Amino acid sequence: MTGAIITGVVSIGLGFYVARLWAPTASWALLIGAMCGGVCAVVFFGVAVLMGQLVPNTTDPKKIGFWFLIVVFAAPIAGALGGFLGYRRAPEFQQD
Repeated sequence: MTGAIITGVVSIGLGFYVARLWAPTASWALLIGAMCGGVCAVVFFGVAVLMGQLVPNTTDPKKIGFWFLIVVFAAPIAGALGGFLGYRRAPEFQQD
C-alpha cells in the first residue's frame, strides 16, 4: 500500500515537472502527464516484483497484483492531473 501511494505522488510530481517543461497545449499536458503516470505504474510493478524475488517470503503475489491493478488506473489519472497543473503554472501560460 505504501508503494502505491508513493507511486501516485511521484506520478503527480513527474507529470507536473515534465508538462511544465515541454507541454505546448493543455491537451498535450494531459497526455504527457498520463504517460508519466503509466511509466510510474510500470516502475512500481518492476520494483515490487524485484523485491519479491530478492527478498523471498516478504511480499504476497496477490497483494502485488491487487495494488498494481489499482495503480495501473490511478497513476495515469494522477499524472494527467499533475500535468495539467504543471501546464497551468508554466511561465509561458498567459494568466487572465
